[in-house]
Amino acid sequence: MNTVSNPTAARVRLGAHGVTRRFGTLIANDTVDFSALAGTIHAIVGGNGAGKSTLMRILQGMDRPDAGTVIVNDQPATLNGPADAFDKGIGMVHQEFMLVPGLTLLENLVLAREPVKGLGLIDRDKALGAARALEKEAGVTLDWDMLVDDAPVHVRQIVEILRLLYRGADVLILDEPTAVLAPSQIRELIALLKRLRDDGRTILFISHKLDEVMGVSDDITVIRAGRVIRSMKTSETTKAELAELMIGEILHETSARPGQQGKSVLVAENLSADDSRGVAKLKSANFTVHAGEIVAIAGVSGNGQDELIGAVTGLIAARGGSVSLSGNDISKLPLPARRARGLAYLSPDRAAEGLCLEASIAENAIVGHHRRSAFVSAGILKLGQIAAHAEKLLDAYSVKRASSDLPISSLSGGNQQRVAIARELDGNPDILVACQPTRGVDIRGIAFIHQCLLEYRDRGGAVLLVSEELNEIITLADRIIVLYNGELRGELHRGDGDIELIGRMMLGEAA
Repeated sequence: MNTVSNPTAARVRLGAHGVTRRFGTLIANDTVDFSALAGTIHAIVGGNGAGKSTLMRILQGMDRPDAGTVIVNDQPATLNGPADAFDKGIGMVHQEFMLVPGLTLLENLVLAREPVKGLGLIDRDKALGAARALEKEAGVTLDWDMLVDDAPVHVRQIVEILRLLYRGADVLILDEPTAVLAPSQIRELIALLKRLRDDGRTILFISHKLDEVMGVSDDITVIRAGRVIRSMKTSETTKAELAELMIGEILHETSARPGQQGKSVLVAENLSADDSRGVAKLKSANFTVHAGEIVAIAGVSGNGQDELIGAVTGLIAARGGSVSLSGNDISKLPLPARRARGLAYLSPDRAAEGLCLEASIAENAIVGHHRRSAFVSAGILKLGQIAAHAEKLLDAYSVKRASSDLPISSLSGGNQQRVAIARELDGNPDILVACQPTRGVDIRGIAFIHQCLLEYRDRGGAVLLVSEELNEIITLADRIIVLYNGELRGELHRGDGDIELIGRMMLGEAA
């Protein structure tokens, strides 16, 4: 196991001085200064397009600044790629984990750094000894023989962290590390990070969850429009002040208000579905979504949410059961036919599934609706009417763009999501299936999207919401259905439960 020599001797373990990075006329980082002190947890917060990702790429050696310098151990440093950063003790845990399927947790831990014995064979006992030592240091216990495919998401995350430690990293960059965790798992992660900090490690914590930022960090740097707005001690600020610094104005939180339940719109009976490997992931689910209500599905990632949504929308074939929409059986219909009958679908993956990044903003705003009689005549598209409608729709949802003819990839993630939700709510569908509607969206965008969902519900729309953000679920949902291990384990009404209760149910504990 590699170690970094005396990492706490330097006051500034990792930082930036005057870092500027341009992409054409866009200035992603503008003379950025910040200092993460050795043995501290330093949070980096900012909205979409603030420049956080560019700065992290520079700190990891994946990109080079046009001006300014990275600071490592109080000294200017040039990072010639991630391997060079790693040699200086800097590692990153990405949102999308890098573990290799089909291998055990132990094999993933030592992959490419395996200890060997005679004849070049892997010394498993030595590898397991290193794993146990890391376990003890981190205060965790793992089944190292478990396949990564079978490991819960929080266990995979712990292995990612330990793998960096095994390779000698004492600076850990964590990008939205709590996005897919239950509350108790978040507490365990925060406790782990604090133990690592107390052992002298330095942690950069990138997150939009301000409650967690306030609870875990020692210092905070706020970035807006590529510039550092302020760096401060966590003890010297508040969540409200952070939110204002991030967006440049006071943000009022979405107020929870109950819906008025109407007729049943979507009914699932004994719905079952398998994953891509043929493993049963959704088991005999029964639920109803009414007009005028938001029903949320709460569960730790990987407990059957993808299969439930796939079976409801027609993206995957259900193994059993039925789905009806406004009294009509749609179980055998593909997604386009279900759309034609009043189902709208907001994909959790806007880049790969929800949008066509190469197409224009306007085209993305009307695709799926382009066959309306107002937009087509004798098979020929009425481009003028389409353009006018798209402009009206984009304005209504406050989509910031230089031109609607530009590729939608030119927009920030939050504005892309505004286009997607504008398109899905256009025409007032009977039901909106909204999956991770605020994923990758900053706090201003989150507030806007929440308001859109509530206003649609108040017009009589039905919403089936799948989210990994429990605060979002509690704010929006009239009813909460908890999914654990493919089974619906309980139902709560607005005001019946708090985050802790829902979190326990998500882990299979009785309500």
